[in-house]
Order: sequence, then C-alpha cells, then structure tokens
Amino acid sequence: MKRVGIMGGTFDPIHNAHLIIGSYALEQYALGEVIFMTGGNPSHKKTGTNADMRLEMTRLAVKDDPLFSASDYEVNKKDYSYTLTTMQYLTEHDPDTEYYFIIGEDSLDSIDTWYKPEKILELCKILVFPRSRGKNRLREKADAAMKRLGGEILIIDAPIFELSSTEIRERVREGKSIRYMLPEPVQKFIEKNDLYK
Repeated sequence: MKRVGIMGGTFDPIHNAHLIIGSYALEQYALGEVIFMTGGNPSHKKTGTNADMRLEMTRLAVKDDPLFSASDYEVNKKDYSYTLTTMQYLTEHDPDTEYYFIIGEDSLDSIDTWYKPEKILELCKILVFPRSRGKNRLREKADAAMKRLGGEILIIDAPIFELSSTEIRERVREGKSIRYMLPEPVQKFIEKNDLYK
C-alpha cells in the first residue's frame, strides 16, 4: 500500500519547521508523499487570514518539492473542518492508501477533546513530533492515548522547533525580519499582500 502523510494546520503562515517535520516523517516512516492540508474553517482555532491566502502560501512553500503537495479540500468546505471527516473523505476516495496523520505533542495532549478521536485512529496512524524535552515522556503519552483510544500512535524522532506562526506574525507587526523562518516565496507573498501588519 502507498503511505501518505497528512499535515493539517491553519498555516497562518506556513513556515520552515512545518516543512522540516514533514521531511522527517517522510524519511522515518517511508512515506511516498506528505500532503499539507490547509484548514479552511477549523473547529478548534480562529484565524484572521483569508483561507485562500493561507492555501496559496502553502502551495508556494511546497511547490519545489515533488514529495510535498498542498490540498484545498478543507478550504473548499463550507462547514467546520473536522479531522474525522477529512480522513473519511481521503480513505473513501483512495482506499488503497495507508494514511499517517502528523501532529505536534501539544495536539496529542488534547486529543481526547477532538471529535471522535477513536474513529480517527481506525482510519489512520498518528505520527507525533516533540514540543518539549523528554522523549520517554512523549512515548508514555502516546502509549496512554493508545490504551484509551486504540489505534497506533508513533513518534517522529525530530528536534524541538521553537518557531511558530504566532512569532512570525508578531515579528512582521513589529517590523522585524522573518528571513530564514519560512520559504522565500512565502515571505514575498506576505510582503506583497501586506499581511500581519
């Protein structure tokens, strides 16, 4: 079966840590592709930037990597975007693919608040990247979540990245440089469209 990673997010904006984590997931779990799924109307998070602009930034970020792609599925939905409905759509349309949903440790901490998380774990494996020090602690969290919810939760052995979309937006507002924090085409898009000022 083909293995495909899914990394969801508001991507407001997408930055280099997102791309590096996708690369680690590809390498460690022999994925054929990572799809970056820009959230159009996420149920858990509000975003101030137009969904089409966030999707365009995602497309610009991944356009030069043949193993990365950007999906407009959630952006084109009119209702709330739930991980479960996205995974149901993907597995129904491509049942011969094994999906790996990529999340951060902070998302694992709140997985019980997701919409039907046990059903999500029936449809895909979850890959978790660290947000805090202590690999053993992350493994314990993953094991505890599997006991409660079933399925398979695996760890991405990656460095901890302090970089965040929030920090980038703040730096733009303060007139500070965001060079090297995100792909150059994304930086130019932000400047051209006067985002985050």
